[in-house]
Amino acid sequence: MHKLFAMLPCYNEEKDIEPLVHKWMELDDEFSQQGYALSVYCINDCSTDSTKDVILKLTQTYPERVRLVNHEVNRGLGGALMTALRVFLEQGSDKDICVLMDGDNTHDPVYTLSMLPKLESGADCVIASRYCGESKTKGVSAFRLFLSWGARAYYSLLLHVKNVKDYTCGYRAYTFGIIEKARARFGEDLVERRSFACMMELLYKLSLCGARFEEVPFELRYDHKAGESKMRILKTVRESLITAAHLRFRTKKRA
Repeated sequence: MHKLFAMLPCYNEEKDIEPLVHKWMELDDEFSQQGYALSVYCINDCSTDSTKDVILKLTQTYPERVRLVNHEVNRGLGGALMTALRVFLEQGSDKDICVLMDGDNTHDPVYTLSMLPKLESGADCVIASRYCGESKTKGVSAFRLFLSWGARAYYSLLLHVKNVKDYTCGYRAYTFGIIEKARARFGEDLVERRSFACMMELLYKLSLCGARFEEVPFELRYDHKAGESKMRILKTVRESLITAAHLRFRTKKRA
């Protein structure tokens, strides 16, 4: 049986991480039927609330199935992403899968079930996309939706990664092989950005390694989030636009 690593970066998610982990564990039998043994890794990025304590209780509720990975210093989303990939490479092997999603309960693990067949059919990375025909977004302001659509057009024009419409959603599934290949090429520079721009950065660097991408529709439920948002919208937009241009410029230099 192959391993399915569910990686959940957490920063001040004391209200959201527990219901999210329960959702993962409710799908345990279905993953097992598809040939995957589930392990959930909660990456606590030096939270200042009781997130760590909540995760520790979950490790007692689900011994050997839920694990705490703790950062003593805050490293940002990019640092949590690198930790997730490092753990995956250290503990995984060929044919294993890493699913990474936000730890704020806005992503439902059930969509992983539609990702696995695409990975088994040859995709290297499958994205839960907000821009497929059947996708829905609930609980997000009109202003943020406008910014998201504008960013999508910009990234598509500038980066133009085949089969990708959603460059920034953190809900993705990766094969062991593509992460191993990308780490061999980029080393510790695989994820350099600390902010939310790290998701676009990783996607683009995987494309440079020849990754094949697929997308599945999903429903983003921001109305399920009980805690406060950590995203500073305008700052995030600015850094993401700069990051995309930097990545494209660097690609030209390497070509």
